Amino acid sequence: MGCASSSPPPRGPVHQLRPGENVYRLSQYYGVPVRTIVRANRIGDVADVPVGARLVIPGARRPPPKQSLALASVIPPGVGDFRDDAREAAEVRFRWPLEGRLSSGFGRRRGRPHEGIDIAAKSGTPIRAAAAGRVIHSGWLGGYGRVVIVKHAGDFSTVYAHNRQNKVRKGDFVEKGQIIALVGATGRASGPHVHFEVRRNRRPQDPLRYLP
Repeated sequence: MGCASSSPPPRGPVHQLRPGENVYRLSQYYGVPVRTIVRANRIGDVADVPVGARLVIPGARRPPPKQSLALASVIPPGVGDFRDDAREAAEVRFRWPLEGRLSSGFGRRRGRPHEGIDIAAKSGTPIRAAAAGRVIHSGWLGGYGRVVIVKHAGDFSTVYAHNRQNKVRKGDFVEKGQIIALVGATGRASGPHVHFEVRRNRRPQDPLRYLP
């Protein structure tokens, strides 16, 4: 990560990253988009910003906090947020990728592991990022069809599969709620739906644990 700025340098308060903080929490606290912080500080990987890094926050709506953002909830409760136990409370908060009918749950299905949930919806329905992050895959992936994979803080990633069309490319930074794809039935799919996975350290988790 390089934090040197171009000329003229971006203006704004400087935040020194504390343990447990990340770019997403800075974005929520200061009211500044992730991509703005990333560009101002020339961040290569939002999940690999070291503790102690001094980050300029252009257009910040609040002064730097007196305590670590990991010690306090900076996101007000509302639709699309979740509050997990204290061990994960400072990690990342998810929203449903779309409104639809839950057609298949997490676990074993027809004797085989089903590593996410299926949400049925009309073809072409917008699919939205469950949380802010960086796109690490956007393309065709075998039986998953067209897939978008987004990497988040806290070693989390989310998977959105069987898309009719992907709206983002690998390397893009996306905001929570941003449209990233359209519902389809590509790959091995019996009808239009999104197959949604939550993974931590690449291991599949039950998405319903993290959704409101």
